[in-house]
Order: sequence, then structure tokens, then C-alpha cells
Amino acid sequence: MYSCKPIRKILTLIVISLFLSLYSTSFAAVAVPDVAATDAAGVERAKAGMALYKANCTACHAIDRKVVGPALAGVWDRWESEEKIVAWVQNSSKLIASGDAYSNKIFNEYNKSVMTAFPQLSAAQVMDILIYIKNPGVADPAAAAAPAGDAAAGSGVANKGASNWYIWALVGFLAVLAILLWSVTSKLDKAVREKAGETVEDVSLDKKIFNKKTFKVLMLIGSILLVVNIFNGAIDLGRSQGYAPDQPIKFSHALHVGQNKIECQYCHSTVEKSKHASIPGTQVCMNCHKYVQQGPKYGKDEIAKIYDYAGWDVDKQKFTEAPKNIEWVKIHNLPDHVYFNHSQHVKVGGIKCQTCHGKVEEYEVMKQFAPLSMGWCINCHRQTEVKFAENNYYSVFQKYQEELKKGTKAKVTVEDIGGTECQKCHY
Repeated sequence: MYSCKPIRKILTLIVISLFLSLYSTSFAAVAVPDVAATDAAGVERAKAGMALYKANCTACHAIDRKVVGPALAGVWDRWESEEKIVAWVQNSSKLIASGDAYSNKIFNEYNKSVMTAFPQLSAAQVMDILIYIKNPGVADPAAAAAPAGDAAAGSGVANKGASNWYIWALVGFLAVLAILLWSVTSKLDKAVREKAGETVEDVSLDKKIFNKKTFKVLMLIGSILLVVNIFNGAIDLGRSQGYAPDQPIKFSHALHVGQNKIECQYCHSTVEKSKHASIPGTQVCMNCHKYVQQGPKYGKDEIAKIYDYAGWDVDKQKFTEAPKNIEWVKIHNLPDHVYFNHSQHVKVGGIKCQTCHGKVEEYEVMKQFAPLSMGWCINCHRQTEVKFAENNYYSVFQKYQEELKKGTKAKVTVEDIGGTECQKCHY
């Protein structure tokens, strides 16, 4: 008689492994309430937590992304008790010295940088901060209305890969489970029929797959899927859509462009004159920050970095040292064999910065908005209408000018004037 005990053991081990994996990543021991807008007491605690958060935490932390320290969203799930969170906030060094495993893990993960101690914060105040972090929209509706995707875009590429990995792992697990269950039911059915005195041909799954044409079909389908997956992966090599690296100085386009209405060209002054948009030097920053010495989000910390690079002495109110270069992390990288000219697009073509860079006025962290693939560029050239009006650059295209006047041509695209010719971008 066929025994299904080995199969049961395998399935039990799989279930236990999945449970332990989930449990190890999230023990959810700290109960932080979800606050409704109608919960007056909860709203007041969230508002108090917001004030404490902005006063004590924003220099090193953000809710939804890693800054100097880790993102604070879900922090209650990463600690085993409220008491340890309070102890960490009040004096992290003491908790590390006690040998606490998670504290030491965080300490080592962040290059043994010691978190600033906040002994003045009570346990209740720490909980107020946690309540705000979990319910920011209740305390600050404007923050809830801000776009969530842009802030976390720094991990866009990695997340895409991670999600795909989990999907394929889940598919593989389900496929193995289906095969096991099919095999079990087939063998059990065969055993029952044989016990009844029937002569039964072995029709188990393994026989069907490995001794039939089905195997060849499955291998063909698998090979096709593998080739397609490799091909799609190869196409994406070198592309970094969504890339949003940490910079040596935190710069908010949402603040400067969105809130303060500073034109892009003020900082990127060569965008209408040169191939490159250019990154402004510290002297451009100092035009404003000689007088603006504190920001609404990071306080004085990030502006102090500008002063250091610029050689500016705040106390003496003058430059006392030679300026140093800020090593910004380049976000938009094109292959060496691709030619792109900013002035041609911005000055001549009249293209807005947002067309290629997205809604920069909403970005807290600058990211790569577009894929910057050849197909993306070609599609844009095929669809974008050339602005002939009041642009002497296009006066040489007399044929198109006449056709537009006569009405025989509705519009002229970049493709019409040679925008898809290979040598325009590759030479």
C-alpha cells in the first residue's frame, strides 16, 4: 500500500519554513493604533507626535525612505517590544552594550554610527511619534496628499527585480505543490483500485511527463519562456528608470522649484547654451543661502554642508576657505555612443524640462523619470510636433512652411525633419 507520509513531511516542512521566514522578518510586537479622523484623542497624539518628529527626527530619518538612518515606516514591526524602542531612542549605546541582538544588528548595519540619544523624550512621547509615523495623514493632511511614489523612487529598480523574484519563487512553489498533489492522488487511486483486485496501469504524473510527448512540449514551452525572459532582461541592461540615489547634500526640488518657484534655468544655467545642463557650483547656492540659513525640513544640517563646501564662515559672514567640489551622484547616464544636446531640445525645440525629467517640482528626491531607451527617444521624435512659429531655426524648411500655410499638411514632426536618422544621435 502506498504511503503518503513522505509527501506530508515535505509539505509540513515547507509550511513551517514559510512561517518561520515570515515570523523572523516581522514579529509585530509593538501595538501602534490606526487613528481615524474621528478619533479625537488619537488625532491629538498624532499631532503631538508630528511636532516631536519634526523637532527631533527629521535630521536623520524620513518616514518612507532611508536617509542617514533607516526609514521609520514599519519600525514597530522590527522591534520585539515597546520598551526596547523607547530604550533605543533614549540611549541606543546602553541598549547596544546590553547585548540586544537587533540593536547590534542595526548598529553594525550603519557602520557602527551611534544614534543621537534623546533622554528628554518620555515613553509616551516616543509612542506619540510612532502614532504619527503610522498615521501622518491624520496629523498633516497635506503630507498625505503628496505623491508617495516619488519619495521612494530610490529603490525603484531594485524593487522591480525583487518583486519579480518573489513572483517566480511563488510560481515555482505552486508548481511543485501541484505536481506533488497530482502524484499523491494518482498513486492513492492506483493503490485503492489494485486492492480491489483491478489491474491498473501506472498513470502517475512522473510516468506521464517523462515517458510521453508531454515532456517535449513542456521543455519547448520552458525554453521559449527562458529565452523571452533572457531577452527582456538583456534589453533592460544599463537602464535605470526610477534610479534615485542618495546625494552628499539633500536637495528638494519640491521645495526649490515647486514651493519657491525657482526656474530650472537659474541653477542649470547652461541648459539653453550647451550640450549639458550643468550642475550649479556652490556660489549659486550661496546667492540665497547667505541669508537662508535654515530649511523647513532638515533645519540647518544640510545647509551647513553647503557652507563647508563653499568655505563660508557663518560667524564671520565671509568666505574663509577655498571652495571644494561637491561630488554629486550622476543620475542620468547615456551610453558613450549616444549624442544628446540639451540646448537643441530646450532652446530650439522648446521642450519643457518635465517632458523628460517628470514633475520635478514634486520630487523630494531627484530620480530618473524616463527609461532613456532608443525606442523611447524615437517614439518622442515621431509624435512631437515641430514649433515653426516664431522660430528662425526652422526657416530653412520652406516646403513644410508652405504646406502648412496651404493646409495640405496638418503638422510637421521631428521625424519629418530627420529626427529618426541614425547619424543624428550616433556619430
